[in-house]
Amino acid sequence: MARLIIDAANRGIWNMSVDEALLTSAANDSFPTTLRFYQWDQATLSLGYFQRHDERAHHESSLGCSMVRRATGGGAIVHHHELTYSFITGVKNRLSRDVEGFYHLFHQTLIDALAKHGIGCQLCPPSNQPPTGKEPFLCFERRAAQDVVLGSAKVAGSAQRRHKGCLLQHGSVLLGTTPYAPELPGIWSISGSRILAEELAGDWTSAIEASLGTQFQSEPLTDEETGWAKSFARSKFGDENWTKRR
Repeated sequence: MARLIIDAANRGIWNMSVDEALLTSAANDSFPTTLRFYQWDQATLSLGYFQRHDERAHHESSLGCSMVRRATGGGAIVHHHELTYSFITGVKNRLSRDVEGFYHLFHQTLIDALAKHGIGCQLCPPSNQPPTGKEPFLCFERRAAQDVVLGSAKVAGSAQRRHKGCLLQHGSVLLGTTPYAPELPGIWSISGSRILAEELAGDWTSAIEASLGTQFQSEPLTDEETGWAKSFARSKFGDENWTKRR
């Protein structure tokens, strides 16, 4: 069964811990496929897995944010006026495909969902230019093939992690500009359309279902998954040694 979870806004440590618990659950065949949408109850900076902790000091606008380190790579994200999703699945089950293809699937279905509201996004094309110099600190100032762009601005990106034959893909959709990263315009300011996170989650789910050829059933976390999430919150994402590991 494919499961849908739409969570209330919560703190960054818990959001990352739940994604980790869902990946653990899939690896144990408890719930092999889950689609989750969530938000953040306060502005939070998430560092990419490979980023250095001390880089954070150079981005002054976000110094007032709480911080968590993700288990996936990429640049830092200021989670504030946005919608975050995660998708967890076994890479050998009936929904499986080339795992890189999930980037295209989720970003193209997001484009389709936004188009219903007259918001014309597109996939960022591959670059023919080799990378030069150090990448920007913030994820939304970086560009990769398959990112979602609105005009010249990146408005959505995703990252993956694989664990015991299962895949976690999660990503962020930048809806509004935050004072903690004022250099990043969001969908609201660029398009003039103030689509709500909850509305986008519903339209996006429908587009994903059509693309996957499946239906998601709303189911909460199991007691076991909640226990795993609490453990990860204590021992990993809420642990300063994890946050400052690099």
